[in-house]
Amino acid sequence: MECRKPAAIDRATALRYMGASGWTPDAATAALLDKAEQTVLTAAAPRAVYRRLPRTALPLENCGSDLTRHLQGCDEVLLLAATLGAEVDKLLRRMELTDIALAAAADALASVLLEQVCDELENEIRAQIDAPGYGDCPLELNDALCLAADTVRGCGLAVTPQHLLTPRKSTTAILGIADHPVTGTRAGCATCHLKETCSFRKRGTTCFTQD
Repeated sequence: MECRKPAAIDRATALRYMGASGWTPDAATAALLDKAEQTVLTAAAPRAVYRRLPRTALPLENCGSDLTRHLQGCDEVLLLAATLGAEVDKLLRRMELTDIALAAAADALASVLLEQVCDELENEIRAQIDAPGYGDCPLELNDALCLAADTVRGCGLAVTPQHLLTPRKSTTAILGIADHPVTGTRAGCATCHLKETCSFRKRGTTCFTQD
């Protein structure tokens, strides 16, 4: 299915991904970000696919404690995969050869755009399904997830022999579905497996925003 593109990309989040959280860009950097944003929005063709399945449909037995905690109390799962399309990959590769600063900005903005597409799709799904709700979940699970959700036909998303997604600006997700309220566990530094080596924590900040 095709997904709607937002009118703008969340620049504050993109700056955080670039290691410049809270910084007010100067005129030259603002112009660079404007160019990167417009180029990414033009190239992106967001598509997604999702499928509701029993929890037992995926091999989740050895997929880490994070996923087990995330799906606690859920009998079903909703598999979600989304991509910005191959043109964004081509755009980023071309920029990496011609303008590395523009490429860095475009890469961060594309990541944020993908998140925005997924957030909107999740909100649409939540309106139809009462669902709760990521870490030490293995990349190998992408193989089974994409096969179960039929992502190649559904949104043009494939998995490489190394279990990576292609196009590059793509993602997969598992949402738990329960027939009763599930509290779940809020993601944060306390449960993150990278908390001891996190570059954000070393700077006294975090990788997530708080409401």
